[in-house]
Amino acid sequence: MSSGVDRWRRWLAVAVGAAAILVLAVFALRGQSGGAGQPTIVAAGHAQVGHAAPDFTTPLLDGGTVRLSGLRGKVVLINFWATWCTACQDEMPAIEQVWDRYRGRGLEVIAVDFREGNKAAMQRFLRQVGAKFPAALDPDGKIADAYGVTFGLPTSVFVDRDGMVRVIHLGQMAPDFIDKQTLSLL
Repeated sequence: MSSGVDRWRRWLAVAVGAAAILVLAVFALRGQSGGAGQPTIVAAGHAQVGHAAPDFTTPLLDGGTVRLSGLRGKVVLINFWATWCTACQDEMPAIEQVWDRYRGRGLEVIAVDFREGNKAAMQRFLRQVGAKFPAALDPDGKIADAYGVTFGLPTSVFVDRDGMVRVIHLGQMAPDFIDKQTLSLL
């Protein structure tokens, strides 16, 4: 009898914890447009639409490094993802198509791995989804922290040619949304 009660108490504790996280997330988000594929702005204190994108320098999966400020003059899509994220897997082919279509016009994509750092798993994942754009390492989460990404993958940030954040989108983006946002900044 006590094991059933203990299981019920554990389940209740998990449910209450999940509800608390959801409530905190709702209060942390502001300016949500509400529709599927619509931009969402993260909480104050992190990257914000209309403000300078937090600069970072980080190693790339294929070697070398990338510095965001070194991409001034280009439109940059920063996409936070993880190998365990099925929505990330579904979204990446559309990002690849948009990158392939517009990189000659000044689009850069930086896929920032969310706190994993397992290079072999990252390479397998990117190969599987057909992504050839640069993938950045963020095993300690410093870039994710600077952008306010704590959960809710994928999260995408569109940065204009002047280094200003123009769109922050939580969740999977529809292909037409990626295309529309990119074109509006090119």
